[in-house]
Amino acid sequence: MIQKICSITLLFALSTALNATTLIWDRTEARIELKPNEEEARATFTVTNRGEKTVRIARIKTSCGCTGSILDRKIIEPGKSAEVIGTFHKGKRQGLNHNKLEVFIDSQAESIATLHMIVQVPTLIDLQPKIIYWNAESTKTERSVRIQLDKRYVDEIAQILYNKGQLEILSEQDPTDPNKQVLRILPKSFESVMRETIVFKATGKDDQEAEARLHVFVQP
Repeated sequence: MIQKICSITLLFALSTALNATTLIWDRTEARIELKPNEEEARATFTVTNRGEKTVRIARIKTSCGCTGSILDRKIIEPGKSAEVIGTFHKGKRQGLNHNKLEVFIDSQAESIATLHMIVQVPTLIDLQPKIIYWNAESTKTERSVRIQLDKRYVDEIAQILYNKGQLEILSEQDPTDPNKQVLRILPKSFESVMRETIVFKATGKDDQEAEARLHVFVQP
C-alpha cells in the first residue's frame, strides 16, 4: 500500500514538473532604471506553452506591496503565449530594489517560475550617514556627513536649511573624493534633548530639483 502511494506521488510530481518544463519564458529577469520623475516601472515577461496540454495560470504572488502583476490571459493553449506584466511603484524608495513574482499553475503547490524585477531608483542626493546623534557617552565632537549628487540630474546644492540657533555647520570639499562634499556638524549645546532636521535642496538641468533630509539627535 505504501509503495502504491509513493508511486502515485511520484507520478503526480513528474506530471507537474512536465507542465513546468513545457512553459518557455522569453526571460525571467528584467533590469530597469527609473528616471527621477517616473513613479512606476513595468516589465513584460512572455511565456509560451510548448506542450500538448492546455495550462492555466492560477495566480501570481509578489514579494512586496510595491509590486503588482497584470496577466493578459490565464489559459494558455498549446502553441499559444501569454504576457505577465510586472509593475513596481516607487513611493519613497531609493537605490536598488529587487522584487519577485512567483507564477503558479493549477494543481501545483510550488511555483513554476520566479520572475525578477530589479529596479534602480536614482538617489539624487546621497547622504552618508542619514542620521547623526550624540548621547551621554559620546564624545562632544563634530560629526561628518558626506554628500554626493547624481550629476546626471542635479549638479548643485542650492540650499541647506537648518536651525542656526541649535547647530553649527561647515561645508567643504571632500579631500578624498572631488565628487563629494563634507558637512561638519556640531550642536551648540549638549545639555538638553535636541531633535533637528537639516534639509538639502539641489537643482540641475531641465529644472530638475531634489531634496534630502538629515536627522540630528542629542540625548544627554
